[in-house]
Amino acid sequence: MRDAPRRASFPFLIMLFILLSALTLSWALALPASADIAANGKIVIVLDPGHGGIDGGTAIGTHVEKEINLKLAKYLRAVLEGDDRFEVYLTREDDVYLNFYERTSVARDHNADLFLSLHCNSSPEADANGCLAIVSVVEKFRADTLAGKILDNISASVPIRRGRVDWEEDTGDELGIYYWSEERQWDMPGAYELGQKSDYYSVNTWSCRFGIPSVILEHGYLSNANDDAVLADDASLWAIAAAEGRAIIDYYTGHEHVFGEVEADFPSNCVIHGTASARCAICGAKSGTVDLPETPGNHWWRYLEHTPPTCTADGYMRAICQIERTFARQVDEIHADIVEEVLPALGHDYAVVDEVPAGHGKDGWYHKRCTVCGDEIDEVIPGEPHEYALTEVIEPQCTADGMRTECCTICGDVRTEPLPALGHDYAVTEHVDPTYEDDGYEILVCTRCGDERTEVLPVCPHEFDIAEIAPTCEEPGRRTLTCRLCGYVKIEELPPLGHRYEIQAESAPTCTEDGFCRSKCAICGDVTSERIPALGHDFVPDPDGGGSVCTVCGLKITDEDTKEVPPLKNPLVLTILGLVAVQLIAVVAILMRSRAEAKRKRQYH
Repeated sequence: MRDAPRRASFPFLIMLFILLSALTLSWALALPASADIAANGKIVIVLDPGHGGIDGGTAIGTHVEKEINLKLAKYLRAVLEGDDRFEVYLTREDDVYLNFYERTSVARDHNADLFLSLHCNSSPEADANGCLAIVSVVEKFRADTLAGKILDNISASVPIRRGRVDWEEDTGDELGIYYWSEERQWDMPGAYELGQKSDYYSVNTWSCRFGIPSVILEHGYLSNANDDAVLADDASLWAIAAAEGRAIIDYYTGHEHVFGEVEADFPSNCVIHGTASARCAICGAKSGTVDLPETPGNHWWRYLEHTPPTCTADGYMRAICQIERTFARQVDEIHADIVEEVLPALGHDYAVVDEVPAGHGKDGWYHKRCTVCGDEIDEVIPGEPHEYALTEVIEPQCTADGMRTECCTICGDVRTEPLPALGHDYAVTEHVDPTYEDDGYEILVCTRCGDERTEVLPVCPHEFDIAEIAPTCEEPGRRTLTCRLCGYVKIEELPPLGHRYEIQAESAPTCTEDGFCRSKCAICGDVTSERIPALGHDFVPDPDGGGSVCTVCGLKITDEDTKEVPPLKNPLVLTILGLVAVQLIAVVAILMRSRAEAKRKRQYH
C-alpha cells in the first residue's frame, strides 16, 4: 500500500523537475548578461549636476536650473545603485561651483566609463521644447548610441519631445580654433594640420583628454511652459531618472562584453600620468585599467617665437606649454612659465646618390646628398694600396731638394717623393757683443757647405726708469735714466729755472724824490727791493713868461731863482761847513783831554 503512492509520485517529480528547469532557463535567458569588468567588476558612472554655487544656470520664476540638475542627479544615482553592477559618483553633492577641470577630474580619479552632465535648457523662443543630447566630436569617445537610448526613454516616460543627438565643433578663442590630436589626445590652438576640430563644450573636451566618453543631457526647456511643468514635478523627475537609468543599464549590460587589447585611455603628459585599459568593442566599458609611466618632459609647445633648426644652424624657440597653460587656468599648483631654448642643429642626413668603385692603387668615392637640405659631399672609398719598393734616392742639399723614387712591384706604378732641402747648419765663428749704444754682430759659417753670413746683434732697445732731482731757481737739477732691460745708466743735468719775479708793490719816482719796486719770485718766494732814482726837473721856458716851468711836475721858477748862487753863499754849503767845523773842534778837545789825563797818571807814578 505504501509503495503505490511512491510509484505514482515519481513521474510527477520528473515533470516538476523539467518544469522548474524550463522556468529557470527561461528566466535566465530573460536576464541581461552579467558585465565582466575584470579589475573592479563594476561599471563606473560619474553624474555631473550642471552649474552650482555662483552659477545658477537658467532661472525661470522660482525654478533654478542648478537645483533641478542636482535633484535629477541624486534620483539617477539611486536608480543606478539599485543595480550592484554599477558604481556612481556625483561631481557635487550640494550647491557649490566647480570649474570644468574639477568636474571631469572626478571621472578621471574614479576611472569612469561614462561622464554624464545633467542640464536644463532655455530659449528666447517660447515654443522651443524637447530634450536633446550633446556628445563629443571625437569619434573614439562619441557616445551617440547611448545618448539616443536615453532620449528615447525620456520621451517615452514623460511628455517631453525627443530631440536630436548633436555635437559641436570648437569655434575658437583669442588664440584661434582648437584642433584635436589623436596621438596626444589633446587640443592645440591654430594647429590646423591636425585636421579634426576640438569640442566646443569644455566638459566634452576635458572628458576626451581623460579618455572618457561624455554626454551632455538637456532635459527640456525651462523657458517652455510644458517642459517647465514636467521638470518642476518631482514624480516626473523620478520618471526621467528611471528612464535614463534603464537606458544606461541596458546599454552596458545588455550583451556579453568583448574586450580587446589593453590600449591607452589617455597618454601621460608633462602634468599627469595616463592610464590604459581593455575596452569592450560594443559599449566601450573598461577592464583591467593600469597607470602609464609619468612623462614630465612630454610638453606640447605653443610657439611665441620659433626658428626651426637646420642641418648646420641651431634654432630657437620661445614657447609656453599648452598642456601646462590649460591646467594652470584650472588649479593654482601648476605654473605655466614661458620657456626659451636653443634647438640644436639637426646635422646632415646623407644618402648615397652616385658611386665610383675603388680599384688597385685607385680610390673610389661616394657622392652623397643630404635628405634634409640637399647639401652634397664626396666621400672617398680607399682602394687596394700599391706595394712600392725603393729604386733611387737623390740626397737633399742645404738649399736644393732631393728626390725619393719608388716603383709598385705589382703594377709598375712609379711615385716620387721630394726630400726637402736640409737648410744651412750655421756655427758662430766670431762674436762681438752690442754695447749700450752700438750694435754687435756674429759671423756664422755653414758646417756643410761653407756659406757665410753676418747677423747683427742689435743694441738694447732701452726701456728707462726715470728718477729726477728737480732744479731750483738758482741751482741745476739732475735726471737719472736706468734701463730696466740691461742696467745702463744715463745722467742728464737740468738747468736752473731762473727766478720769475712778480711785482708786489712799487712807487714811481718824482722829480725830487726816489721811487722803489718790491718783487717776489713765483717759484721760490725770494723777495727783492730796488730804488728808482729821482727824475730831476726838466725846465723849459715858461710860455707865460717870467721864468721856467718843469715839463714833468709843472714847477715854475723865476729868472732870479735860476741865477747861480756862489758856493759860500749857498745855505746848503754853509750848513755842511759848519757841521765839519764843529766835529773838528770836538776831536781837538778830546785829544787835549786825553793828554792831560795821561800826564796826571805819570805824576802819581
